[in-house]
Amino acid sequence: MDREDIEKLVEETVNKERAKRKGISVDKVRNVLNVIFLICAVAGVVLYFTWPDRHLTGMAVIGVGMCFKIIEFFLRFLF
Repeated sequence: MDREDIEKLVEETVNKERAKRKGISVDKVRNVLNVIFLICAVAGVVLYFTWPDRHLTGMAVIGVGMCFKIIEFFLRFLF
């Protein structure tokens, strides 16, 4: 058995263990957080360009979306 086979077996085992867990899966939470990020990003860009005198509002919405993306980023590597 070489290293690639061992890594493949470990990955399959981890995926099976995740599937056995009851409750909300981390992947579903990550997907929801990504959708929220995308909605905030699009809304922020629209606000940024439609209210030229209030660019700060658009940037704030994008910043809130980035907070959701950072949470998703940490969930990806912790679980």
